[in-house]
Amino acid sequence: MSRKGETWNESEVYRDAWTLRQVRRITTKGLYNQTPTYHTNIGFTADGEFLIFASCRDDQSAVFRCHVPTGDITQISDPAPPMNITGGSLCLAPRSRWTTFITNNTLKAVNIETLDERVLIDDLPPTWQLGIPSIDCNEKLVVVPAFPAPPKDIAGDAQAVWDYFTRHERVWLKLLQVPLAGGAYQVIYEEDGCRSAHCPHSPVDPNLILLDRDFPPHFWGGSDGKTNRIWILDIKTRQLTELPPQDKARFQVHCCWTWDGETIIYHGRSAVSGYYIGLVDKNGHTVREYPFRDAPHYGHVSAMAGRPAIILDGNISPDLLLWLYYDQEQPRVEVIARHGTDWKALPGQFPHPHPLSDPTGRWVSFNAGAQGRTDVFVVKVS
Repeated sequence: MSRKGETWNESEVYRDAWTLRQVRRITTKGLYNQTPTYHTNIGFTADGEFLIFASCRDDQSAVFRCHVPTGDITQISDPAPPMNITGGSLCLAPRSRWTTFITNNTLKAVNIETLDERVLIDDLPPTWQLGIPSIDCNEKLVVVPAFPAPPKDIAGDAQAVWDYFTRHERVWLKLLQVPLAGGAYQVIYEEDGCRSAHCPHSPVDPNLILLDRDFPPHFWGGSDGKTNRIWILDIKTRQLTELPPQDKARFQVHCCWTWDGETIIYHGRSAVSGYYIGLVDKNGHTVREYPFRDAPHYGHVSAMAGRPAIILDGNISPDLLLWLYYDQEQPRVEVIARHGTDWKALPGQFPHPHPLSDPTGRWVSFNAGAQGRTDVFVVKVS
């Protein structure tokens, strides 16, 4: 594998067949290449010049940065065992350029310019598991969910994990907060009987975070079938605000903030048919909710900077990145580019596109899988 600090370029540039937009395939090597997940403002630097991702190459995994305009890649972390560092554990502070990541159940941070690394949390009990870290908009504090880890022999079997925590062990949630500069962590919220792997901060308010509150018997696969899934937690007051959909199916997925922090994007499988896609404000009032009764496909939603639009990578189409505009009563859809991923190219979420907009609105990144591996791509949209 490459060494920390080494820089090279393996990218390819082409025109998207649908829109003729320029697409750069950043990676062409390795088992998996994976950006951060669909949360808002966690993958690109504030100027849109750099994107972070994780990769597994030569039986080792690490964190990398990419110079988006040129495709130059630099390894920025020390290597870890294969499958240990994944895109799902990455979160970038766009201005200070510190990236948090998880390896061996340890929360670390690395500066993408200086390559300095620091350990933030490394003294957790072995029975705990960490979710996706989030950095507040002031870039001072990191919050990461913790919940009980399932036995190793069933860890990859969702149904077995749900059954285990429903029948044999109580599940719980703790939100751990630690200074990005380093220091002791503290538990800022805890709840018995549910769990959450996601806690994205508001892009403009350091006290507000989103929670997916997942209850038995189906947890992240459907919760208890009655409790609304997404909530806002005010860290200062410990107040929870429910963010319900109009659809009777109250299990929304892939919620994320719009860039102004005023509304939250979500989608979910409808109780009637197909999917619903919508926005709700911070007080739980529906802004828009569009039913797509014939939408058959799994997918994700994420926020686009500079446009009143949601980025879709599924639901309506299995292979296109789309903008769903929400500035009118009736939705309008525009094609961004084709991602064309094989959703089953690798186990887990590695082939999921998880599109991200950069803060300037110039780029949309995505992952795509083919022939048993995955790569990172960036579309130039303005």
